[in-house]
This record gives sequence, structure tokens and C-alpha cells, in this order.
Amino acid sequence: MVLLVVSSISIMLAEPPDSGLAHFGQALWWSVVTSTTVGYGDLFPVSGAGKIIAVLLPMLMGIGLGAAFITHVAASLIERRNKKMYGEKAYQGSNHIVLVGATDDTEYLIEQILKDENRENREIVLVADMDRHPFPDHAGVFFVKGRPDRINTLKKANAGKAQRIVIHTGSDEDTLFALINTLKIKKADGEVTVRCLSTPSLDTFSSVHGDFEIVMQMTAEMLVQAMQDKVHIPMQILLRNNEDEEIYYVVVPDIQRRLTWWEVHDFLKQEYDYLTFAMQTPDCRIHVNPPKEMGVEKGCGVWLIAKKRPMNMSWSPSP
Repeated sequence: MVLLVVSSISIMLAEPPDSGLAHFGQALWWSVVTSTTVGYGDLFPVSGAGKIIAVLLPMLMGIGLGAAFITHVAASLIERRNKKMYGEKAYQGSNHIVLVGATDDTEYLIEQILKDENRENREIVLVADMDRHPFPDHAGVFFVKGRPDRINTLKKANAGKAQRIVIHTGSDEDTLFALINTLKIKKADGEVTVRCLSTPSLDTFSSVHGDFEIVMQMTAEMLVQAMQDKVHIPMQILLRNNEDEEIYYVVVPDIQRRLTWWEVHDFLKQEYDYLTFAMQTPDCRIHVNPPKEMGVEKGCGVWLIAKKRPMNMSWSPSP
């Protein structure tokens, strides 16, 4: 802008009064057209001094400044893209989902999260000690490079403002350190899920103080049971998440009267074709296949199998 103003004023002073460039509006138009190398030729200097000004100011300096500006913008965009691609840029958002660690099934996990209708368009931030973004083609996945068990890396992923944090580093030792650091910085209502690989590590994770959930990997004991009783067949169908049925967890609202487990089980099956199989009482005790007469009240959580996520359910079976 300074160059355009200086060029316009200079050419006005250099040109004779009867020249078309003697007026500021015309001189400014000529400066813009000349400095951008458009060159319509409708206005041009006629004096020697005017021609010298045209060569020095809008021509040489205009081209130089324009090239410098374009180069600066391009370099900034490339630098920004590289920082994002190589995980050097810190995440500034909030209420996102943080995946701490990367394993062979991380991409599948990301795909399942992206397809979940309950995600509410939250961005996914992947924290992994890798050279570059492992899944650059997945829109909505931000990459942060660094050791997943380091608190500085978690802060770089803005884990303190995340809504959900899933820790699955592929190593129970790294996962344990990542969990401890995560619990230090997570927000009060942030949800933390830890993936445990071995049964001996389960006691260690359970001894950590804080609000988090432990998900067990299939262990050797479960593999033996799978070989004996074929329990792995329905489990694999549900865990693959590509069939019509899926497991969901719903919380019982304020109901009109106290119900028994069998009343709830029978009503939800007949009314919605939902299959209930476990319940969590308000004191956080979990009962798989509860007794028929066990009471169900407000605040209880029910696990069920359904074809789609239960929404706007009725909890009023006939007496």
C-alpha cells in the first residue's frame, strides 16, 4: 500500500498537468495495473522523469514485493502443513477425544469412533511417538508427536481440556505412566479409558487412585475358554462392530415405581427387541445376569444389545 501511494504521488508530480496521470485517482489506478504486471496501456507516463519513476517504483519494486509476499504466504502454508504432518503443532481445541499411543489396530479404532453417531463431531487427537502423521487421509484426526507417557506430550495434545482420553500404548508399563500423568491434568468431567493387556497388570492399574475405566485385552485364560466353549464367536461378532447388533449402556431415569430386573428385561425385549444382560447399581456394583427379583431404580445402568443406539426409551411397563 505504501508503494502504491508513493508511486501515485510521484507520478502525479513528475507528469505534466495535461497528462492523464496528473490526477490521484488515475495515478493510483496506473500504479495498481503496473505493479501487478497487468499493463492495460490505457494510461502511461509521457515525461522522462515519469518513465524513470515507473521503472523504479511500480515495475521493479512492485514485482519484487509481490513475489516476496507470495513466497512468504506459500512458505507459511507449507510450514503450517509440515508442522501438522510431523506432529510439531500443539492442539488448541477442547472437548475433543485424545488417543494416547498407537498400535496395529489404532486405525480401526479411529474408524469406529468416526462412525459413532454419539461422537458429536468431536475432533480426534492422536498422540504417538512416530515420525509423521500415520493417518493423514483421515479428516478430523490431529497428530501430536511425542512420548505418550510424558506429561508435556499430553499437554501438547491439550488433554486437560479433552472430553474423553483413551490410553492404549501397546505396553502396560507405558500405559501406566500415561495414565498417572493423564489423571494429573484431566478436567473434572473428563472420561479416561485405559486398555490393559495382561491380567497381572490389572491389579496395578486398579491400585491407581482416580476416576478412570479399565478395559481388558483378551487374555490367555479367555483364549482357553474360547477354545473349550466357543465363546469367542459371538464376542468377535460384537467387537468387530460391523454386524447389526451392538452393545450399549443406558442409565435408568426417574421412573414411576421400583421395578425388578426381570420386569425391565422382559419389557425392553418385547417393546424394543433389546436384550439386557448386565446392570450397574448406583453404588457402582456390576451384576452380570442379575437375579430376577433384583430391584432397578433411578441411576442404575443397564447394558443391552440392540441394532441401533437406544434413544428416548420408555421405562413404564404395565404392572
